[in-house]
Amino acid sequence: MAKPLDSDTPALHRSLARDMLLRWQSQGAAPGARLSRLALAKELGVSRTPVAGAMTLLESLGVVESDGRTLLLRNPGLDPARLGGEGAPDATDALIMRLARDRRLGELEEEVSERQLQTRYALGRAVVSDAMRRLAELGAVTRNRGHGWRFAPGYASPEDRAASYRFRLLLEPAAIMEAGFVLPPGWAKDMRDRHEAFLSRDWGGTDPVAFFETNAAFHLGLAEASGNRFIAQAIEQQNQLRRFSNYDWQRGQERVRVSASEHLGILDALAAGDRAEAAERMHRHLAGTAALSWNGRRLPT
Repeated sequence: MAKPLDSDTPALHRSLARDMLLRWQSQGAAPGARLSRLALAKELGVSRTPVAGAMTLLESLGVVESDGRTLLLRNPGLDPARLGGEGAPDATDALIMRLARDRRLGELEEEVSERQLQTRYALGRAVVSDAMRRLAELGAVTRNRGHGWRFAPGYASPEDRAASYRFRLLLEPAAIMEAGFVLPPGWAKDMRDRHEAFLSRDWGGTDPVAFFETNAAFHLGLAEASGNRFIAQAIEQQNQLRRFSNYDWQRGQERVRVSASEHLGILDALAAGDRAEAAERMHRHLAGTAALSWNGRRLPT
């Protein structure tokens, strides 16, 4: 029998667990199927740490079963609503967005303690701890050996951002044209579903966090599909650099629609077997984004 859902489960783990469950249901996965944590991490564009957390949640609900290193699917038909948290304002996401804004404006030091954040934002320990844990899983912060947290480097100036996009313009279209390029099964459908979800509803207050992670998973997934690990490593680093810049979303819903539609256009070209068109669309997408203004300020050193 499935155990009751732990209300302290991080929102990121719930979200990933929901993505996995919906993916298995859309693919018609059958009980008894063997699962790979590493493969799921690659498909979802995250590290293995949050995937492990999501698997722990799914195991508590009887969806999967682990026996040593073996992981088996047991109940893929579970109602995703059982995972909870859907549709409710997320205090953790709201804090992450405030951290991103204050980092961009240079109002938050590179190193902080959870107590300082609790005082600054008038929040309880649970929300602050959850936010820092999620950011650590995503590589946006690292825990200091002694005390507190350190934010990962981001764009320090508009010149940094421009150089980043010039680099991506050289790399990402070329990744699609790599000889070994192949998309993993189910990845394109999952990406399409996630992007279309943003096009089918109104933009919510804490949506920038979820939208960026979908965006990051899209770009990293294509880089990994190239079969060239050096390209994938470079794009993963670029995702880290732009994470807080995108969490602090300032362009409104219209730009979300443009970005999501352009990603879907790239998927359309790949579905048609036209990688040259997909690469061209990627180039136009990145060039258009690079041309947008960015008002970040140099961070304190």
